[in-house]
Amino acid sequence: MSKLSTTLAAALLAAAPFAFGSGSGPMSGGGDTGGMTSAPHMTPQQQAARSYNAGLNHKKRAQEFEEKAAAAKDDKERDKQLAKAKSQYEDSIDDYKKAIGYDMTSYQAMNEMGYAYRKTGDYEMAVKSYNTALAVRPNFTPAIEYRAEAFLAMSQYEQVKDSYLALVRTDQDQAAALMRALEAWLQTPSHRGSRPADASAATLPTRASAGREPRCEGVR
Repeated sequence: MSKLSTTLAAALLAAAPFAFGSGSGPMSGGGDTGGMTSAPHMTPQQQAARSYNAGLNHKKRAQEFEEKAAAAKDDKERDKQLAKAKSQYEDSIDDYKKAIGYDMTSYQAMNEMGYAYRKTGDYEMAVKSYNTALAVRPNFTPAIEYRAEAFLAMSQYEQVKDSYLALVRTDQDQAAALMRALEAWLQTPSHRGSRPADASAATLPTRASAGREPRCEGVR
């Protein structure tokens, strides 16, 4: 593991606790993902897997609450379900930190922690988490795509463009996912019909150009 990735992982573990679909799945060897009681007979990798899978369980519950929020008939019920979802994401961050503490090469936990931070609205910590995952595994394209969504939320359009260009060359599915995220972002009430002030920093190749040498066009 590189010195950079070790330093970034340590920084994430030392960060203050926790503050709004992902490219990694459950790890094997983790056993029961219930209570996080000490298990000295387990290897660090097994304990990492156990904590990681517990985080995924919290993520699953959070997504269930988000679905209920989407189906809510009034704002009060919607806000109630979203608050429950946020609490589950915060719990998942705790579990991912434990997983990284046991195994500082667990780019999957770093990636999922970035996702959870992004879903709680802590975009800066999300980017740091994705950077840590990419320091361990630079070609892990789901982290590149999700990091770009965090950049988008932070209005860092140049970084969004660079991420898209990288994905177009390496992972067409993730490039398409980022394009869908951008289109959804442009349709939100606060951005609908708008255009970033720095249009040159927010230009992405059209979907039709994917797979060829990208040609930048203005976002509309």
